Amino acid sequence: MPLTTTSSGAPPERPMHAGDIYRAAIAIIATLILFQLLWSARILVLTAFLGVLFGLSAARATDWVVARSKLNRNVAAAVVVLGTLLVLVGIFAWTGPTLVEQSQDLRTKLPEAATKLEEWLAGRMPDLLNTIAPPTADGSSRIVAAVSKHAPALTNFAFGILQSTLVVAAGVVMVVFLALYIAADPGVYRRGALLLVPVAKRERVAGLLTALGTTLRTWFATQLIAMVVIGIVTTILLAVLGVRAAFPLGVIAGIFEFIPNVGPMLAAIPAVLMGFVDSPQKALLVVGVYWGIQFLENNLLIPYLMKEQLDLPPALTLIAQVVMAFVFGFLGLFVAIPMLAAVVVVMRTFWVEDDVPPLPTVELQVPANVGEPTA
Repeated sequence: MPLTTTSSGAPPERPMHAGDIYRAAIAIIATLILFQLLWSARILVLTAFLGVLFGLSAARATDWVVARSKLNRNVAAAVVVLGTLLVLVGIFAWTGPTLVEQSQDLRTKLPEAATKLEEWLAGRMPDLLNTIAPPTADGSSRIVAAVSKHAPALTNFAFGILQSTLVVAAGVVMVVFLALYIAADPGVYRRGALLLVPVAKRERVAGLLTALGTTLRTWFATQLIAMVVIGIVTTILLAVLGVRAAFPLGVIAGIFEFIPNVGPMLAAIPAVLMGFVDSPQKALLVVGVYWGIQFLENNLLIPYLMKEQLDLPPALTLIAQVVMAFVFGFLGLFVAIPMLAAVVVVMRTFWVEDDVPPLPTVELQVPANVGEPTA
């Protein structure tokens, strides 16, 4: 029987039945419940995402170890993940005494630096000083009082639910084991994900998973290298300038390098204040050092490491960081950029025209039989 059409030539709309309304209502309720569950477990989800980031990089390192040794893959994965953990523990144990000593000096001198900064602003930019730090009733340091006033809010933002030592330890253990499992057998999780997809769409989803893995692995490896380089260079330059507590300031710079755009600015604040302990001129030199390091990083180091494989607009990254920080706190700020990169990969794969290359901009070869279920 031929299909009945309307006068305009289009097939007639099927009348909506009660069953359609029930199914739509169930779908909406299920979606709301899913979002509620994800929101309730948001810290767990973000921590798991960090574990996946570590796992993808550890899987590549495990491939390298297996190709150059006779080790079983499970053993190689344990060597890579646990070996990295032991190296980090050893480095902190070796540098711990110096780090603690200079950190105490940093804690002692920061109030003095804040006072000198206040005196300098009072003589040159009193209006700016009145804006950022109103006068106190007892005549105490205005900047110290302003920081102390907002300290609880800053602490809650920086740590949030992670203030609990037990939660921090559980998060670290979760990240380590996720990285270990993914590095030992990344293919099993890829195949499992593909088995949840209809056969007709598996090839395209396989390409998406390849692009996601490449993007996240490239970004994470780049950030780790940048963290080490920036931490070492910052420590050396601050020590050459004679800035006190150069070592912990360099450690702070290296850690905060994991947070693009915002992290380097946050890391520069205590270093500039320590420069004010000696003189405003040294503080300006510190500002110049941090600016120069970021200029060389953004124009030489990162482009060389990334090789244009991850091109995110700066305005978009900043918006993503602000939103993630506002919603999820410091942990959200920590994972904002890799999550943004993952979202961009998904959108380019499924919503953008096929002639737009996926991100990263490398040709992805997907085997014809990838994702086919085995007997």
